[in-house]
Amino acid sequence: MKAIIAFVGCVLIWGSTWYAIEWQLGTTTPEWSVAFRFGLACIITFVIAIARRERLRFTLKDHAVVAGFGVFMFSLNYILVYHGTEHLPSGLVAVTFSLLALMNLINARLFLKTPIAPTAFAASILGVLGLVLIFLPEIEVLSFEDQTVLGVVICVFGTFLASIGNNFAATPRARALPLFAANAWGLFYGSISNVVNALITGDPIVLDPRPEYWMALGYLAVMGTVVAFALYIWLIGQIGVAGAAYTSVLIPFVALAISTVFENFHWTLPAVLGVGLVAVGNVLMVRSRSRPAA
Repeated sequence: MKAIIAFVGCVLIWGSTWYAIEWQLGTTTPEWSVAFRFGLACIITFVIAIARRERLRFTLKDHAVVAGFGVFMFSLNYILVYHGTEHLPSGLVAVTFSLLALMNLINARLFLKTPIAPTAFAASILGVLGLVLIFLPEIEVLSFEDQTVLGVVICVFGTFLASIGNNFAATPRARALPLFAANAWGLFYGSISNVVNALITGDPIVLDPRPEYWMALGYLAVMGTVVAFALYIWLIGQIGVAGAAYTSVLIPFVALAISTVFENFHWTLPAVLGVGLVAVGNVLMVRSRSRPAA
């Protein structure tokens, strides 16, 4: 039951962050907004870890692992996916990020020697195909004559990096560490990476005076990062990296519901069929997770 609550929590929170990010577009550059978000989340997570009296002293090998998932999960993938959205519609970005479930299966096999369950593989494929149908109108305008192909390449590579971060978090060493302490150090290394990237771009720090910017920053830092990533990394330890990554297939549905209400998204027959495919894939994934984990 706890795993179900954590799974649903990740889907609802991350599904709503797409809309919150739009509130941050404007005065402050994306590079510094990302740095602010994860820097604030880092401070909060350290406070929580200290309050819970979790062990903060890690070995060098422990730091290597948390630095791995911190840089890949809290920095590089966010930077690449954001820049990919400069060339792609948001729906197509969601399609590329849904490949995380499939990439996690493959990378877990390559790096962790985890066998690929046929049912989980089929579920991931159905989920991706379902999202392709949902966002078919945006995919149909994909052209080699503009920058959309570059956007796809950037987003897919960003998703691949996120998958590597997931596999760092799934290692036995990472799973043995205190949850919030590990996340705090991961956010620390990710924040350093974000600040370095912002400095490399050469953009000055300009603070956005709008209240909605700071409301979005607080939501993205606290709920979208501290809470959601804690739930997600805990979930990896409970149902495995492949099962946890299936949240990436369902997250766009929350974003799609928000878009329907606030952005006048129009449902089509392929979109309805896509919902059905994802639903079937979800059932298959749940069935695969009910069996002993590899």
